[in-house]
Amino acid sequence: MLNMYSGGVLGLITSSGPMAKTVMGILLIFSIMSWTIILAKLIQFSRTEREGEGFIQAVKENGSFKKLIAAYRESPDNPFYKLILSSYKEIASKQKDNNPRLEPETLPLVENAMKITISEESERLERRLSFLATTANTAPFIGLFGTVWGIMDSFREIGVRGSTSLAVVAPGISEALIATAMGLATAIPAVLAYNYFSGRHRRILSKMENASMYLLNILEK
Repeated sequence: MLNMYSGGVLGLITSSGPMAKTVMGILLIFSIMSWTIILAKLIQFSRTEREGEGFIQAVKENGSFKKLIAAYRESPDNPFYKLILSSYKEIASKQKDNNPRLEPETLPLVENAMKITISEESERLERRLSFLATTANTAPFIGLFGTVWGIMDSFREIGVRGSTSLAVVAPGISEALIATAMGLATAIPAVLAYNYFSGRHRRILSKMENASMYLLNILEK
């Protein structure tokens, strides 16, 4: 009987019962989706942070609203370019008779437009992060269900065979342990990634707020 479990973790999984395989399959799906989100968000957040640093540097060096529009015109997906675009649209809709001077009542409207843009970009950056939080909270309990089921199976075998030998108990206990391990292996990366990206999300929003302040300073001049 013990030879069935000589193949390591893979052997434990392939020799486990239907319920244990179902639990492990669910955890595997959660794990694959979590790692896909983690890799995608790592690329997205890294690119956005680089764009933010470059944008703030460009604002400091140029000091010209029109030059910034020209420089970032070819980057429509850049969240920092969207700050310029929302400002430009608001200014264009309020300026009268091609007056080059910014009307005093326009500035608060521009500020509100940039706040809306920051809120929209924040929502876009947060998209799918909630799945990581769900995985972190749910996976241990799914693993615990598999653990309880495996222990129940062990007790059932003891009752049926009337023996507490290792050959009788081992299959159910192994299913319980592998389910617990997989639940933790799925949840731990998800909770670490969620906390990591939450911190980076706050830093990006801080950069966007700083960029909006720089733009407002330029417009006021």
